[in-house]
Amino acid sequence: MPRQASHFLLYTSVLLALIGCQKEGMHHTPSLTTDTLYTERKAMEVYGYQPELALRIIDSAAAAGNLSEIRADLNRADIYSRTLMGHLVDSLLGGSEGVRFDSARIIGERLLHHHELWENLAERQNILEILINTARMQSDTARWFLRSRQLVDVCHQQGAETEALRTEAEIGAALCTGGKQEAGMALLDSVITRLENGPAEMEEGEADYQFRFNELDATIIALKRKICVLTAADQHAEIIPLAHHVIDLLDDYEYHPDRYHDATYREPKSDAERADYIHFYRTKAEGYLTVAYASLGERGNMKEVYEQIERSVRDATAREHIARYQILEQEMLRSKAESRHHTMTIVNYTMGASLVLILLFMGYIVFQNHRIRLKNRALVRLIGNEELRNQNEESNMKNGERETKDGASLPDASFFHHIDSAIRAERLYANPNTQRQDICRQFNIRREMLNQLLANHAGGLSFPAYINAIRLSEACRLLQHQPGKTVNAIAEEVGLSPRNLRRLFIEKYGITPSEYRQGLQK
Repeated sequence: MPRQASHFLLYTSVLLALIGCQKEGMHHTPSLTTDTLYTERKAMEVYGYQPELALRIIDSAAAAGNLSEIRADLNRADIYSRTLMGHLVDSLLGGSEGVRFDSARIIGERLLHHHELWENLAERQNILEILINTARMQSDTARWFLRSRQLVDVCHQQGAETEALRTEAEIGAALCTGGKQEAGMALLDSVITRLENGPAEMEEGEADYQFRFNELDATIIALKRKICVLTAADQHAEIIPLAHHVIDLLDDYEYHPDRYHDATYREPKSDAERADYIHFYRTKAEGYLTVAYASLGERGNMKEVYEQIERSVRDATAREHIARYQILEQEMLRSKAESRHHTMTIVNYTMGASLVLILLFMGYIVFQNHRIRLKNRALVRLIGNEELRNQNEESNMKNGERETKDGASLPDASFFHHIDSAIRAERLYANPNTQRQDICRQFNIRREMLNQLLANHAGGLSFPAYINAIRLSEACRLLQHQPGKTVNAIAEEVGLSPRNLRRLFIEKYGITPSEYRQGLQK
């Protein structure tokens, strides 16, 4: 039993350790509400059409301490300046139309002067892009030009030449808006040429210029800026080839996406994102064509383009419904995951508490077994000492040296020893029917004399108690020296039933014959 208890303790300890590892592993699993990168990414995936949800995600992450307040502000400014559902954000901010741009500009300018962000070129680029977009939407030419020039410097410092050209297109558009039409258009044309054909300073023999997605996107942005400038100047005839060029670029990207793959952060990460990207800019280009044809009076071309836009809108609406369904599905999955995590936490704690209780119970059992073993050993030693004392008494009686309490010798001590030795040697105790009268008849003594002998030399025991004491003594000897015999056989050999032997053992020693034998083996 003690060995089994030790094994059980070892197994349960290992099991507790495994549960701890499992829980630890569970605590490190990313979830929608605890992992910073996931919540930030999720917010910026839905900000276009669900700015309220995106802002709630950012606020929750910041409140939980999973997102720094600086990073949260940067995301808020980005949502304010870029969402396609601007009226919702204006309503949330409690201001007039366009108040979101004021909020984005205030946050961006404050972050721009933060020393940690200023030293990080990538973060400074993010802030400047937000400020440029805000200034353009508010037709704030001075800030538009200033922030664009700053962003060009930051891009050059990072070696991001395509990003620098993209921003130079912003500068060209800002110059045109500020009244410097000729300089602005020249800069826009130069940016588009360098993006499509590569740097002019490339020498013969150098590797071919790689026109990948980053360059494609920058070219489309530059063409879009030029179209907006031409639209403001009512130069509609020049818009048509530029808009068709955008559509051609998008068609080629749609049919050959691998050709444009460059793994830049601007490239769509999935087929759905790529389809949305193409749809967005194609719709823009078709819109420009419709306005241009209408302004030039070309109703046939205008109707054809309008029908294309209508088809695109229907496709986009279907994709938007699918996207919203996917968002709802993700929310349901998140709720189920949180519920499952909560349930598993309760189960783990319950299992842990149960195992602790089991360990305590097993410890109590081991402690009790240890106490019983110690008690059995003490009783075995006590029984052995008693047997030794009985032997000494028998020896003293044999030699006639037994004395009373006052020192006087008893003349009948030798006679009692003679009777006691005969009972033991002839195994008279082994007969379960041995009676007092049998002993009196065998030794030719009266009943009163036997009682007197027992009173003087057997500690005052009655005859049945005296015979049972001899039986117990012999049973102890057999249990010790004949381990192969069963307890039942020993009981029969000493003239007792197994039940009576067990009862007498417990009455005198407090343990059973089996426990006595086990104590001898320790």
